Amino acid sequence: MPSKKSFFRSGIIKQDLRQHGWISIVYFICLLFTVPLELLQLASRDYVIYEDYKNYMMINPDVQVLFLFSIPIAAGLLLFRYLQNEAAVDMVHSLPIRRETLYVSHIISGLLLLIIPILLTSCVTFFVTNSIEEFQSILTLSELFSWTGLIILLTCMMFFFTVAVGMMTGMSSAQGILTYIFLFLPIAMVTMVSYNLSFLLFGYSTFFLDEKIEYLSPFFRFIGIMGETKPFSILEITIYTILTICCFFIGLGLYKVRQLEKATDVIAFPFLRPVFKYGVTFCCMIVGGSYFSAAGALNWNWIIFGYVCGAVIGYAVAEMILQKTWRIFQFRVFTGLIVYSAIFIIILFSIKNDFINYENKLPRMEQISEVYFGNKYSMQELSRNDADVYSHSKLYIQDVRNLHEYITQQKDFIESQNGEEMYKEDILISYRLNNGKLMTREYSLPMQLMKGQLKPVMEAEPYKRNLPEFFQLHDKALSINIVANGPVQKNVMITDPNEMKELSEVIEKELLSQSLEDLITPTSSWGYFEFARKQPDQQHQYESYNLEWKKSYDEVTSWLDEHGYLEDARITMKDIVKAEVTKGPKKINKDMYDVDEFFKQGEQFFTITDTKVLEEALQNFTDYPDGHTYHIKFILKDGSEWYGSLPDEHVPNEISDLFR
Repeated sequence: MPSKKSFFRSGIIKQDLRQHGWISIVYFICLLFTVPLELLQLASRDYVIYEDYKNYMMINPDVQVLFLFSIPIAAGLLLFRYLQNEAAVDMVHSLPIRRETLYVSHIISGLLLLIIPILLTSCVTFFVTNSIEEFQSILTLSELFSWTGLIILLTCMMFFFTVAVGMMTGMSSAQGILTYIFLFLPIAMVTMVSYNLSFLLFGYSTFFLDEKIEYLSPFFRFIGIMGETKPFSILEITIYTILTICCFFIGLGLYKVRQLEKATDVIAFPFLRPVFKYGVTFCCMIVGGSYFSAAGALNWNWIIFGYVCGAVIGYAVAEMILQKTWRIFQFRVFTGLIVYSAIFIIILFSIKNDFINYENKLPRMEQISEVYFGNKYSMQELSRNDADVYSHSKLYIQDVRNLHEYITQQKDFIESQNGEEMYKEDILISYRLNNGKLMTREYSLPMQLMKGQLKPVMEAEPYKRNLPEFFQLHDKALSINIVANGPVQKNVMITDPNEMKELSEVIEKELLSQSLEDLITPTSSWGYFEFARKQPDQQHQYESYNLEWKKSYDEVTSWLDEHGYLEDARITMKDIVKAEVTKGPKKINKDMYDVDEFFKQGEQFFTITDTKVLEEALQNFTDYPDGHTYHIKFILKDGSEWYGSLPDEHVPNEISDLFR
């Protein structure tokens, strides 16, 4: 009969509501405790920063995501559970009801069970929000509509997704497990494949992938709201809506062609069995390779061992699951693994030998519009703040390209520098080409061994202007607190706007005049500058950031001295009585470092009181002892001790002569 009722049966819907109505009650109670009751709790606290809660997704986001990704999935499991039971599926399908009608009826039941609690919670939340004066201007009605619509969309997506997965399997347990696997599979697969490519291809970059990885999973995307990442965009909502509609029709299509006797089978469709089997094999293989690459410090013998073990274990487990027995150890069963292995060996050989010329590819100068060179993690932070990090200076572009060419030529040398004592830095090179595309490479470079090649690039102004501290220096500060390095409590607070402006300008000049040694050599500083400022978009919340006061910043030291702040800003010669110097091994345990241990071991030591020698030693003193043989302990006037080491190349002649 051509009517609306031909697409669903009200009797089935009523039966579902009677049998599974508790799902709706549980969902409503959970949402009630998560949002409106949490708002009331916040309002009852003595001290609350209401501006922190910019939208309803930031109200108990961890609990919201827990219920959002569990209860809709449970509804999808329970409403179609009859498909996983041989007796139930035969009984239901013996009724004179079309499969489309059964499917749509259960879908409508699920939507009623899940959407009504959300709407009721939204109504309660509206009245609760309006009863709290502080939230009225922050959590507006439009924010409530946005939250309600988003929760409804994600709930429907999770429900339809679970139903679609349920049509592929004949076991409820497998349906639940596969649902969560498919939710996390895209992000896990991309991460693992990307990690493996990072040690298979020299220079492979994961930078832009790291920035967008959470978008591959609605679960991690929602979790990202807790970290105050960008809210859901119109594009994301559109994609989620399309996925929800697709899942509905995929589930319907699979239900119409599903064989009833496939109940209790792990995979209900024969054409999906190879997908499942080789998918599990591939996942286990890359996990095995990743594990042994980390455990074996990128030793290729261990990496291949990990690939082989992972593939064999994954293939065997998949066969056991499909055949529902552990007795699979026959040659014919593993013929598929042999074919898979042959294909993978060809692919691995092609990647390792770089048949696509990825490692040596360099854009021509005339193709490059702009370039970025710098620390990978610094660029991530700057990109989040929408900073323009690319330079269009032709000279700088040429220097970066020359350095990049040198890196590609020295691949074997750079990869061989894996010692723990080797200071390496993760460097990102990104070209913006004239056609708008980006070409990005990442390298872990032994900085000390490449000084000659790094010098033109890292001493250039475009590089220094991309240092995070340079951007931070231009934020409006409320105060500058100068804190001394060492065992004494010394600090100077500057609040005068003119002095803060002058000091910031001097620091900026020092930042731009740093040498390569200043940038890459780990040394102790005189102290640090603590800049206090208001948080963006926050009225009553403050934050601070620190800038290192390097010993090479002579103009900063002079400025502080001129304004009478130097004595209180750092340890000076007036604080030091004497120093004791000894010699020790170059290889020491940095985690257990204590210069007193060297003195107790019976090594010869000398006491220094000469002011000139003490001042030179203080200037070159460092807290980084590894690779140094001269160890020093300053004794201050208040009785405290400050110990560290002196780099061999900066030891005063008066001290080195004592040990001859």
